[in-house]
Amino acid sequence: MIKGKSLLLILLALGLTVASMVVIFLLSRRAKMDEQLTTKERETEITLSWWGNDGRHKYTMEGVDLFQEKNPDIKVDYRYGVWSGYEKRNKVWMESHTEADVMQINFAWVKEYSPDGQGFYDLRELSDYIDLSNYTEEELSYGESNGVLNALPIAMNTHTFYYNQDLLDQYGCKVPETWDDLFTLAGKVKADGKYALGISKKQLFLLMIAWHEQTTDSKFFKEDGTLNVNESDMQKILEYYKKMIDAHVLCPVDSFDRSKYSAGEIVGVMCWISDTKIYCDGMAETGVNVSRGPYPKVSGAKDSGWYVKPATMWAISANTPHPEEAAKLLNYLVNDPEMAVLQKTEKGVPVSDAAIQALSGEGLKESNEYKASQEMTEHQEEYHKMIPIMENEPVLDAFKSGADEYLYNKQSSAEAAKAICRDIRALIAGD
Repeated sequence: MIKGKSLLLILLALGLTVASMVVIFLLSRRAKMDEQLTTKERETEITLSWWGNDGRHKYTMEGVDLFQEKNPDIKVDYRYGVWSGYEKRNKVWMESHTEADVMQINFAWVKEYSPDGQGFYDLRELSDYIDLSNYTEEELSYGESNGVLNALPIAMNTHTFYYNQDLLDQYGCKVPETWDDLFTLAGKVKADGKYALGISKKQLFLLMIAWHEQTTDSKFFKEDGTLNVNESDMQKILEYYKKMIDAHVLCPVDSFDRSKYSAGEIVGVMCWISDTKIYCDGMAETGVNVSRGPYPKVSGAKDSGWYVKPATMWAISANTPHPEEAAKLLNYLVNDPEMAVLQKTEKGVPVSDAAIQALSGEGLKESNEYKASQEMTEHQEEYHKMIPIMENEPVLDAFKSGADEYLYNKQSSAEAAKAICRDIRALIAGD
């Protein structure tokens, strides 16, 4: 490389004027600035949004850092938070077209925001950047709306039951297998102020759907998402629900939290497989023996009444100005071995074959999530594909608030059933 002084002597020897030398210097400096500017212009900014706990935030950001190292021309900005309130914020983003380029979504949001398949980007158009061969057509079907592939499942999910085995042994009970077994367990723990099961609002709704479908051999919702129960059916559901509350089979939803389970005030929980680390591993780490239980069944039932769905999904905004860069990020999140090792089974056992392969040496098959997922796979013929309306928050609220009117003696079971059916039908119709 020619040093500055040497360059000056050469230029003087060539007879160039000082003015010429100044011009050459300025042009050289401008060229360097243009090069830097061009590099900056090549850097495309995209946004990524998700919800979860601190652990999820940490590994996701670590993964994005690795992605940016592999793709220095792409800069990723974050938008994340806890689940509480996230769904409402997401609705605002979607309606104002300010959603992230790549976003974590709930299964129900595919139909809610994209009934015609146009609410999210068609991922098949981005198959040059997203390796869809890691999924079966059945797995991809969960992300389709109107024949358009709008989202990729991260993991498949259904409910599972975990019980404090030490408490079961203390009260001389076996792991419940039937609804009657739950009542037997509740009868033994009620005197000590304990409950057989703890559940959330969504779990309550799905639990009652399972009981109804097992006892009537009739679907709660039709495949098109319309309500398939009449007021008499709903009345029976409410009365059985109250029976479970009064008998201490169920802890009241508004009183349930994880601490009651870990403190031994509740014997078992109904939870998503993806929450196994919270309800199973967490207890085991404190020295408590935990057992996984089967789904409660009615003797002679023709239908299990239980449903399966993606735990969560990744989608790309239909409005993204950078679809290729967004596709590269989405592919990294679901298929890259480095991301798979960072995420492990925090969102559930991955669907992607590439992610499963990456975790094969990480003790995957010894994990409780994997064992529960295997059970789900082995009995998949007993499950139905979840209808998105089953997770619709206003529908859940309509059932819960209507049921509370009956539980707290503000309405009769018939009055509450009528109101619930009316409200759910109105919500489905969009009134």
